[in-house]
Amino acid sequence: MTQHPLAAADPRVGRFLVPVLITLELFSGIIQGWIVPLLGDIAGHYAVSGGAVSWVLTVGLLSSAVSVPLMVVLADRFGRQRLLVIAVVLSAGGSVLIAFAPVFPLVLLGAVIQGPVAACLPLEMALLKHFRPERANRVIGSLVGMLTIGVALGAVVGGLAMDAIGNLPVVQFLPAAVLVLYIPLVWSLVPRDQGDVTRSVDWIGATTLGIALIGIMYGLSEGPATGWTGVSVVLPLALGIVALVGFFIAETRVPTPLVDIGALKGARILPALVVGFLAAIALFGNQTPTVLYFTADPASVGYGLGGSAGLAGVVYGATALLSSLGAFLSYGIAKRIGARFAVAAGCLLIAAGVGGMVLAPSDLAAVAALGVLSAFGSGVVFGVLPGIVVERAPETDAASVSGVYNTTRTIGGALAGAFVASVLAAVVLSTGGADAAAPAVPALGAFQIIWAVFAVLNVVAALVALTLGRSDVDASASSSSAGPSADRTSPDAPLTIGATS
Repeated sequence: MTQHPLAAADPRVGRFLVPVLITLELFSGIIQGWIVPLLGDIAGHYAVSGGAVSWVLTVGLLSSAVSVPLMVVLADRFGRQRLLVIAVVLSAGGSVLIAFAPVFPLVLLGAVIQGPVAACLPLEMALLKHFRPERANRVIGSLVGMLTIGVALGAVVGGLAMDAIGNLPVVQFLPAAVLVLYIPLVWSLVPRDQGDVTRSVDWIGATTLGIALIGIMYGLSEGPATGWTGVSVVLPLALGIVALVGFFIAETRVPTPLVDIGALKGARILPALVVGFLAAIALFGNQTPTVLYFTADPASVGYGLGGSAGLAGVVYGATALLSSLGAFLSYGIAKRIGARFAVAAGCLLIAAGVGGMVLAPSDLAAVAALGVLSAFGSGVVFGVLPGIVVERAPETDAASVSGVYNTTRTIGGALAGAFVASVLAAVVLSTGGADAAAPAVPALGAFQIIWAVFAVLNVVAALVALTLGRSDVDASASSSSAGPSADRTSPDAPLTIGATS
C-alpha cells in the first residue's frame, strides 16, 4: 500500500499514530467510566428518580447509534483524521456541558453531544487499516484493552474524587478538561488521509435512522408511566419500527448508503453483529442497575450494599480491569480454543455473572466476584469480535463496516438502557404514605427482572457465536501442533481472527 504523502514527508507524524490512538482510547474510557459511580449523586443533585437517571447513559448510546454510521460515512468523504478530531471536540464539549448543566435536561443534552465518542474506535480502526495494515489487528486489541483500562480508571478515580471533593460539577469537569487538552494532539499528530470528495452522504438514511431510534426509545420510556396500550406509546413505537424497516430497505437502493448492506453480506459478519448486539445489552445495560443496587441502603429499601460512590467506583473499576485483562488475553484464548469457542465462552461468563445477581447477594465479595465473571467475559467477547469484523471487511469499506459493528453494539446498549429505565420506573416500592413528591424507588424485583433477561440473552449469544465458523487463528493453532514442517505465523504477522478457512 502506498504511504500517504504527508506521512512520507514527515515520518514523525506517522510515528506517533499508534501511541496517540491508544492514549485517546484511554481518555475515551475515562470519560465513559467516570460518570458511572456518580449516577446516584446525579439523581440526588437533580432530584430525579433511578429510572430517570438511567437515561443519561441511554441517550448517550442513542446519540452514538446515530452519529457513528454518519461520521464514518463522512470520514470516507472528508478523511478519517478530520472526523476523528470532530468526534473528540464533540465529546469534550458534551462532557463540559454535563459537568456544569444547571438542570437535568441539559445533562441529557450533554450526553447527546458526547455520543460521538463511540465513533473514535471505528475511525481509529480505519486509520490503522490505511496507515498500518500489517499491524492493524494487533493494535486493535490494544485499543480495546486501553479503552477498558480507561473505564476502570475513570470509575475508580471518579468515585473517589466525589467522596473527597463532594462537589458534583467540579468532579465531572476533571476528565472533561483532560479531553479538551487532548484535541490539539489528535489534530497535529494523527496523519491526515484523503477522503473521496465524490462520495455523497446519505443524509436521508441518517435522518430515518434517527427517527427510528428516537421513536422506539420514546415509546419505551412512556410505557411505564402511561400504560403500554396508550397512544403516546403505541404510535412512536410503530413509527420507529416502520422507520427502521424503511431504513434498511432504502439502504439497499442508494449509491452511497449509511449502512452498506452489500458490504456486510460480502464480509460475512452477520453472526458477529448479532453476538455484539446481544452481549452489548448486558455490557451497557447493567451499569445503572448495578450501581443503584450497590449504593442502595438496605435499612431503608430492604436490599443493596449501602456503598458510597467511592467504593462503587473502586469495585466497578476493579471489575473493568478484569475486562481489560480479558481483552488483552482474547487473542491467546482464541488461538488456543478457537475464535468461535472463545466468544461463546465469554458470553456464558457474562450470563453467569449477571444471572448470579438475580439472587440479590448482600455480600460485597459475592457481588465483586460476579462482576469479575461478567467483566472478563465481556473483555474476551469484545476483544475477539473487532478482529473478526476488520479482517473480513474490504479495505475500501473498513470504516463503514467497523462503524456498523460499533453502531450495532450501541443500539443494543441504547435498547438495554430504555428497557432498564422502563423496568426501574414500573416496578417500584410502595410509598405507603411517604412523601408523594419524592422520586420513586425501584423494588428489588425490578433489578432481578433486568438481570434475568440479560443472562438469557447472553446464553443465546453464546449459541450464535458457534456459527462464526473457523478462523485463521484456528488454522494457525492446528499448524503449530502439526510440527516444525507446518506453516507458522510470523510473530509480526497481523492477527487474522475473523477470516474463514
